[in-house]
Amino acid sequence: MSMKSREMPGPVSDSRRDYEGVIDYIKDQVGHGWEYFNDLVRVVLSERGCYYEFRDMPEEFSGAVGSDFRYEFIGTEKAREMLRAIQQITAEDTHVDTAELSLMVIYTWDGVLRREDTFIHHWTKDENEDSGPTVLGAYRPDVVPLFFKLKVDSDLAEPLLGRRKGVLFFVSYVGDQHLMVWIPHHGPGVTDLNAMTGEKIVH
Repeated sequence: MSMKSREMPGPVSDSRRDYEGVIDYIKDQVGHGWEYFNDLVRVVLSERGCYYEFRDMPEEFSGAVGSDFRYEFIGTEKAREMLRAIQQITAEDTHVDTAELSLMVIYTWDGVLRREDTFIHHWTKDENEDSGPTVLGAYRPDVVPLFFKLKVDSDLAEPLLGRRKGVLFFVSYVGDQHLMVWIPHHGPGVTDLNAMTGEKIVH
């Protein structure tokens, strides 16, 4: 299915209006910063925050307001090593102190999202404690993807990331390097903008 396809818009639900409002708020607060992009993803970093969005599907979005995030430009071998380490975390047996491990990897993009071009591992304690993770596609250990995102709330992440909760995203081939951004989270859990109700919590 092409991610460029669009249906005729229907009534806008309150949850979608809230979701779009939070995205607009983050973009406004981050402002005009340093912009990086490849064929799939656009990233903006500033002294006031950061966010990414898919260029063909801007509703695929994550961001944070504030200065408590870090980023670095890395080479290809370090990118492979980091993704291998993250994939190894997802391959661990379900841990008593893991609340969520969600990894999305997109290897190639030509306007169409294909299963063979992705790897998705999703596990949350509340939803899938008995059935195990949802896994789609295939992990490619030697391929640098266009993009990956890890959303994590687990003690397993601390040795690698220095904190158990947060969002890590990676964008390849921004110039001759790759960009990696880590947004730690200090609250009771990692907040998904798609699931937000009530008070708007920005991470």
